[in-house]
Amino acid sequence: MSVLISDAFALAPGGIPLNTPVFGWSSIVPARAVIAASSAADGFPAANLANPSTAQRWVAGAAGSPPADAFLTITVDPEFSDPIDYLAIAVHNLGTGQNTVSVESSDLGSPVVWDELVEEAIPADDEPIVFRFAPQSLAALRLRIQPSPLDEPTTPFVAVLYAGKLLVLPRGTHTDHIPINRATTARVLSGRSETGNFLGRFVLAEERGTTFALQHLEPAFYDQVMAPFIDAARETPFFFAWQPQKRPRDVGYCWMTNDPQPTDQFGIARKAISLQMGGVAV
Repeated sequence: MSVLISDAFALAPGGIPLNTPVFGWSSIVPARAVIAASSAADGFPAANLANPSTAQRWVAGAAGSPPADAFLTITVDPEFSDPIDYLAIAVHNLGTGQNTVSVESSDLGSPVVWDELVEEAIPADDEPIVFRFAPQSLAALRLRIQPSPLDEPTTPFVAVLYAGKLLVLPRGTHTDHIPINRATTARVLSGRSETGNFLGRFVLAEERGTTFALQHLEPAFYDQVMAPFIDAARETPFFFAWQPQKRPRDVGYCWMTNDPQPTDQFGIARKAISLQMGGVAV
């Protein structure tokens, strides 16, 4: 379970396709928002989530310490009124910890009231998660992480958090595709004795990589929507789901491994492009 779509949005998407590829690259974090947490371990503040690096993390305060829920709150710049429709996280242990997660919003009135945007769920694993909801202007939103029910609870951590407006493609790929979460390759060391006996194999490292090909893109759509993403993706990682509704677990936190160049499709006034991507191996 890696794409969690709000029930209200799924039932009435307002003409927005729910199963075409999406890229979560545009984020209000950190330029137009402030991240705060209800608790944080020493040296692992919520501010670490604003860095796309997976090496830096927010870690909740010690398990069992108040408050019971580990809230991550994003307060939006009052001057920012553009609609947003997703919150995404990568490199976390919320599946391992069996933590119930949800996304809530508030208008920061008095008293402050939080309304549920994406319903509660327990992640099936520690893969990246994209919480998707209807596009709307928000004063604040938060990721709510409820305590682990395990007898030996884990302390929640998250390395990356994005929130903003998804890039939604009008159609999917025209060819076979290996989902990024299935495209794992490993560097393995095999051990043998001097007499040729098999002694075992050791995985030294794992990485992910796939290619996503697109055709028949309207030139105006490419120039106005795709081109800014391609430019940003040369430096900044992004979230990617190729069939969010039908294949919700096929999600990755990715980066470009090529320098994508659009081609003009002869005779049909459309553009094509091939994206080669690497991704975090959980």
